[in-house]
Amino acid sequence: MTQSVKLTKTYIDNLQASAKDAMSWDSELKGFGVKVTPKGRKVFLVMHRPKGHIGAPKKYTIGTHGEWTVQQARDRAREILTESSKGNDTGAIERADRHRKSSDILNDLADTFLKKHAAQNRTHDETKRILEREMLPKHGRKSIHVITKHDILSVLESIRDRGSPIMANRALAAIRKFMNWCVSRGIIDVSPADSIAHLAKETSRDRVLTPEETKAALLTARTIGYPFGPIVELLFMTAQRRDEVTGMRWSEIDLDKALWTIPAERAKNGKVHDVHLSKCAVALIRSLPRFVLTGKSKSDLVFTTTGETPFSGFSKAKNALDAKMLQAMRKQASENDRDPDQISIPPWRLHDIRRTVATELSKLGIAIHVAEAILNHKSGTISGVTAVYQRNQFTAERRDALDKWCDRLDMITLNDAANGVDNGPQYNNMMAQ
Repeated sequence: MTQSVKLTKTYIDNLQASAKDAMSWDSELKGFGVKVTPKGRKVFLVMHRPKGHIGAPKKYTIGTHGEWTVQQARDRAREILTESSKGNDTGAIERADRHRKSSDILNDLADTFLKKHAAQNRTHDETKRILEREMLPKHGRKSIHVITKHDILSVLESIRDRGSPIMANRALAAIRKFMNWCVSRGIIDVSPADSIAHLAKETSRDRVLTPEETKAALLTARTIGYPFGPIVELLFMTAQRRDEVTGMRWSEIDLDKALWTIPAERAKNGKVHDVHLSKCAVALIRSLPRFVLTGKSKSDLVFTTTGETPFSGFSKAKNALDAKMLQAMRKQASENDRDPDQISIPPWRLHDIRRTVATELSKLGIAIHVAEAILNHKSGTISGVTAVYQRNQFTAERRDALDKWCDRLDMITLNDAANGVDNGPQYNNMMAQ
């Protein structure tokens, strides 16, 4: 290094450009200086040799005069030299950090997550839909290393603000699952979704359809047709979960034995579940069309419009079902000399069908442990060691219960007198799942 001088604003302002880079070194801090380029740019830099480093000194560019004051640049140079004395190369560390922040793009990570991890989970389709619809369009091109809590909150709040607060909670769960996977892979150290609370309070459901509503739902479902109509009917006939019914495969069904076997990978509790098919369910399934794929091979999916994926248009279909149910119930009221304008249907969801069936089974005298076995609850009246030995039992009882329920459904849909039947005590404690 050549002659040094205490660098000041006045001194640097008076420096002139020359044909080559010209250096001026600070007399106050060794290694700190300013470079004047042929185009007149004045750049602060510091030369340092990290402890243990063998070879030429390292150059760290701080920034240009004007963006940095002399004192700010000198203080930064002092920080670099302090780190260097510890063996740290600040420039190399920052370059590695910039490279890291330009890699691990969210779109790429989400693709790997959905293919290798989430695909093994029964909620894969919902997780995929949420990430691809809500998170990736806004932040998919960013590195995960720059994703902040604020970014995630902006996604969730936009969902809430369009009138879907519960979906915002579902989105948080999907995003949190993805971020936790990234943590487990060592891609990030801390999830930006940590400590984010649900945007909407969820309360336990206790909605049970009345016999009149059940009748309207079933009769309306028959007018809607395949695939959503039969899905609704089968939900009532079997009391299974929506995604389990919608994802039903022909290979899972033995109509001669009146048996539907839900494999472990599709069951919510991860256990194989045998569902007895009553005469109502067998007749319905026999009436369903079989989707033919290109090449005349048959799709294994029972409910599909593509042959490749299960039916998924629930929101629109459910709205249509509700509208037609209300229309039918008001028509019935008018025929019975009741004011149709006084008829309304409180909000309900397809999962409420399971609670409704549970309630009706209890009124039919079906034991709670048999009803729980039908619903395939992971925990219930029988638990612990006893459950291990009894998990394959109650087959005859379940078959008898669903056959009785089939007869009850026939009575509800065919006998107008059923409209006046008392709904009885609600059987809500079974519906935690």
